Amino acid sequence: MINRKNAPEVNNLFDIDYLLPEQWTLKNGIDVWGINAGSQELVKIDFMFDAGTWYQAKNLVAGMTNMFLNQGTERYSAQQIAEIFDFRGAYLQMTADQQFGNVTILTLYKYLPEILDVTADIIKRPVFPEKEVKTQLAKKRQTFIIENNKVKTMAQKKFSRVLFGGSHPYANTNVIEDYEKIDRGDFVDFHSRQYTSVNCKIIVAGLYNDSLKKWLETYFGEDTWGKQGALVQPDFEIEPSGQRIHFVEKEDALQSAIRMGRLFPNRTHPDFFGLNILVTLLGGFFGSRLMMNIREDKGYTYGIGAGIFTQPRAAYLTLMTEVGAGVCKPALDEIYKEIEKLQNELVPENELDIVRNYLLGETLRSFDGIFAMSDSLKTLVESDLDYSHYKNFVKTIRTIRADDLMQLAQQYLNKEDIYEVIAGKN
Repeated sequence: MINRKNAPEVNNLFDIDYLLPEQWTLKNGIDVWGINAGSQELVKIDFMFDAGTWYQAKNLVAGMTNMFLNQGTERYSAQQIAEIFDFRGAYLQMTADQQFGNVTILTLYKYLPEILDVTADIIKRPVFPEKEVKTQLAKKRQTFIIENNKVKTMAQKKFSRVLFGGSHPYANTNVIEDYEKIDRGDFVDFHSRQYTSVNCKIIVAGLYNDSLKKWLETYFGEDTWGKQGALVQPDFEIEPSGQRIHFVEKEDALQSAIRMGRLFPNRTHPDFFGLNILVTLLGGFFGSRLMMNIREDKGYTYGIGAGIFTQPRAAYLTLMTEVGAGVCKPALDEIYKEIEKLQNELVPENELDIVRNYLLGETLRSFDGIFAMSDSLKTLVESDLDYSHYKNFVKTIRTIRADDLMQLAQQYLNKEDIYEVIAGKN
């Protein structure tokens, strides 16, 4: 029997126990990673393509192309696709970001051949029906108008342009006129160039047997598909603004949205792990210094956070919050006050232990279950890293000292290097 008068024993996390994936290559050259584990006969498959905004010639094309993949194929209508997935309790998701376009399926293993058959058609042979394209463009245009009237959206868009420049694909440069400049032909062309066997990686996770390899070969590996030839890798110059402080006016705003930050080292840099710990301490969890000060003590905001956002070709620090229009300046002062403390005062050991335990728990949670393992593997594949990345992070969490954090704060959190973007009422 459990003695409930005694608290549970706390165990230190010294390493992560994870399953290494098996890896193989289909006949047409597609690389596959598989994590074969789990207690239920479920399987999740991610199909990854270099098909993000980095590769588009016009704004909106990458995201829209990805969104339209399941709106009709050469063999199935959008309704038929939905019915096939719904009837089998399967899940289909399409996502696109600055770098990648993804198609994800989740299904009972016994239905996998049928789901793969439809998914192959979705990926290889979408038809982008003209009527549906026009309807969805009109809907997205209306959503765009609504979202771009929010101060948080205005601040984030401006912040991305300030960091990367007005023509960089990592910056959000979308404007309402873009919806009039794209059509079905743009989606067809982008799909034919980017959603190809040459440009595909597959990650499998779940309880499967050797039949899965045969099915993947049948539906995706037997021949090449899409336009062939080497993938064109565009090159873009990062051109950050020469002005540090920016304001976006919205006369009727009741709140001001704050975005602050700067370009940061990404996952391959030796300082990345230490900076991740530093940023977590500053604003990366509910007990962070910014939350305790700006929310709990001053009551300026419901929530404030800080994080490092990474892409294969760049990373950046961002601090974000929305505050009452009348307390924007005091909130900024308090944010810089917390940054200056990190630069000039050693973090108390008990506070550092709290952050250590939080990050170790979050890292452990990222391997808790087969699908969490799949997401962690996907991060490695996207960044061309191996599992030593996670081992080194755990080692840094356990061994980093307060003076290491102070040195990083002094190097990377200087006020003159931090951009400020405020959207709201002046």
